[in-house]
Amino acid sequence: MRRLLVLLSALLLPVGLVAQAGGKFPPDSLINTQVLAHGTPVMQVIGQMRNFSGALGVRCQFCHVGEEGMPLDKFDFASDQKRTKRVARQMMLMVAEVNRRLDTLPGRVSSGVQVTCATCHRGTNRPVPLAAIISEAAIGSGADSAVRAYRALRERFYGRDTYDFSEPSLNNAALRVGRASKFSEAFSLIKLNEEFFPASSAAAVMRGNIELLRGDTTAAAAAFREAIQRDGTNPEPKGRLRDIGRTP
Repeated sequence: MRRLLVLLSALLLPVGLVAQAGGKFPPDSLINTQVLAHGTPVMQVIGQMRNFSGALGVRCQFCHVGEEGMPLDKFDFASDQKRTKRVARQMMLMVAEVNRRLDTLPGRVSSGVQVTCATCHRGTNRPVPLAAIISEAAIGSGADSAVRAYRALRERFYGRDTYDFSEPSLNNAALRVGRASKFSEAFSLIKLNEEFFPASSAAAVMRGNIELLRGDTTAAAAAFREAIQRDGTNPEPKGRLRDIGRTP
């Protein structure tokens, strides 16, 4: 277990645990350490900081007092002013505890997968599923904002494992938005999904589900029949039609 924690700290050490005497970088020694052993070599800590920053897609000023472009010897690494730095310490403790508990699983092998900061964050500082981000934008700011947010995230992150850009994400977001009675916004998300998946049977099913939430069974039936036309092997739209007393 001790070896695993050492390995974990090499990957996950939170930004905010390295500090310095003012006006010198790298520092000669650590200051204000609360999670990492105080005697850890400074350059080892700096390497760990880089790993942590990469996993969250952030830079030094995300947790430390300083500004983008400022020389590192001008940063106040010892300060605990920023909430993100204080949160980082708790994240380190949490991850260590998760891995400790993983080690107690029955049949656990010594080379089992370990949790790291990248397990959840995957290049973003707010590890929230895509469906949640888009539904929040649609409900709070409208369809246009949600569509812009989706396109921006897709442009930046597509091909990485930060967000799931497969078909279900926007369908799930549309359902959340429909349940909030934001029907126009929900249909906009389904339309956006069909832009990327034009032959999707599931998107047509979701459109029918939103129509049912809106109380329009005729429009719902039409959407379910369209889903069957797109994929005759999909049993869901047939079941939906039977549920509302319509024939497939």
